[in-house]
Amino acid sequence: MPKWRNEYRRCDNCRSVVTARLHPLRAGGRAGYAYSVILDGKLLVERCRDPECDAARALLAMGHTGKLVLCDGKTGKPRTIIDIERAAKLSTEEGPHGPRFVKHRTVVDRASSLEEALPGTEAA
Repeated sequence: MPKWRNEYRRCDNCRSVVTARLHPLRAGGRAGYAYSVILDGKLLVERCRDPECDAARALLAMGHTGKLVLCDGKTGKPRTIIDIERAAKLSTEEGPHGPRFVKHRTVVDRASSLEEALPGTEAA
């Protein structure tokens, strides 16, 4: 069985294994938990509800490819292993039978106001 450490190899234009720690934060109410992801002692993603995909997008923007190993923040045990490039294209959302993966939509893809969502309407 491999021993996991909070280390990673930084590699330009090659696939590598990146190890980060996942810390749950209580969001309260029906929202459930939010998570922060710590990489090499620095905050990578803060207060997100989709830490795997959000961390993958952040790492891809930094030039990382390969696998991301998310370890438990307290115990250091691996909890999730994902492919950075594939997970960066996805988001999770609640479906009729539980959570599911869907294609990631950027903020530009979403209507930011009622006027944009309903063409032909004007602001009052």
